[in-house]
Amino acid sequence: MTPPLRPHESMAIKDYDALAGLTIMVTGAARSLGAAFSDYFEDRGAAVWRTDIDASEGVHRLDVTSRLEWESSVKEALAEHGRLDGLVNNAGVFYGQRDFWDEADDELDHMINVNLKGTWVGTQIVSKRMAEGGHPGSIVNLSSTSGVMATKGYAGYGTTRWAVRGFTKLAAGDLAAHQIRVNSLHPHGVKGTGMILASAAAAGMTEEQVERIGTDSPMGRMGTTDDMGAIATFLLSSAASFITGREFVVDGGVTLSSNSS
Repeated sequence: MTPPLRPHESMAIKDYDALAGLTIMVTGAARSLGAAFSDYFEDRGAAVWRTDIDASEGVHRLDVTSRLEWESSVKEALAEHGRLDGLVNNAGVFYGQRDFWDEADDELDHMINVNLKGTWVGTQIVSKRMAEGGHPGSIVNLSSTSGVMATKGYAGYGTTRWAVRGFTKLAAGDLAAHQIRVNSLHPHGVKGTGMILASAAAAGMTEEQVERIGTDSPMGRMGTTDDMGAIATFLLSSAASFITGREFVVDGGVTLSSNSS
């Protein structure tokens, strides 16, 4: 008999191959949330084309700011798998929490290039190949809760995440006629991922303090990679075939008391 899930455990899709037969491209897949997404999708039947600016075994080189590299990677993926059914624009950069007046031009430029332009170019190129293939597709753009609320100290990063949220809606409207869906995913803190660990290190937090992150949230814990994988799997699957241009905030209720809109 299968034991019941404890309240904090993810209701992850485990009982069927939700992505069987689909080929999914994931950016920023060498580590952290991108690697977790890739593993999660493969466990649910997908063939995953893993990409990252740092290539390694099983991870193909892709600088998301380069149109030429996007074209090359997509061409290679199609040659190997025959089609692309989904794209997760996960690659992103973040320089840490800082005062608005301390935001540096070069860092802002890089965040815009990776977080926004990379998502734009990837969506453009992959959606065109999907349309040429004549089959439905799904694109999931990673944003953040900083893309639905004004988070103090995150002006530069948050600006790019608000932009991704808006771009997602515009792309969804343009691509709906081709049966290509585009949605955005807005995590808050995801346990064990690079962004959380880097932020904690910059703040000089102890291991014990890191473990307590998120315990003051409405649901009393941080998000997990399974929480994110489950909603991304839903959006990539046929179960979400009538959903496009929406933002999915996965934060355990953190933004309930914010000024998000």
